[in-house]
Amino acid sequence: MDARRRQQHGWTLIEMLTVIIILAVVSAVGARLMSGMFRSYFAARDITSSDAQARVAFERMTRELRQIRSATATDLDVASAAQVRFIDMDGNGVCFYRDAATNRLMRSADGPATACGTTSAQPVADFVSGLTFFYYLNDGITTTATVPVYYVTVRVNVQDNDVSDTLRATIHPRNF
Repeated sequence: MDARRRQQHGWTLIEMLTVIIILAVVSAVGARLMSGMFRSYFAARDITSSDAQARVAFERMTRELRQIRSATATDLDVASAAQVRFIDMDGNGVCFYRDAATNRLMRSADGPATACGTTSAQPVADFVSGLTFFYYLNDGITTTATVPVYYVTVRVNVQDNDVSDTLRATIHPRNF
């Protein structure tokens, strides 16, 4: 009987079931690890994309704020901390504001005399959870809600996938 058993090559049912169970456990653990890695990758990609988009929009906004024509009430509206409306050096109206319905930073061609979003409204960045403007006198410390203004501070909050970032800059327009 021993000689016959040695010549038969194969596995028993218990050995096959053991191998199947071990492979199932290893596959389940591997699938869970791969799923977590893919979720992390896609979240990081989305956050990086929204952060880069916000930084480009923020740079554009600060560059245009440097081009405010003058610190007079006809060229700069400082009445709102949620939006800025001004006339640039070429005489064009510019308005930056946050669309709360879509969480977008918007730019329109509206100056101090027109409501923001009336003329050629364009989205500049997505995932903007906050936009605030602060206006300062020539000492750079005292805030004001009337012209003349010497410094404008912009704060943009970006939030995507429970990760937030705050961009902030203080601008001294060239013609002030």
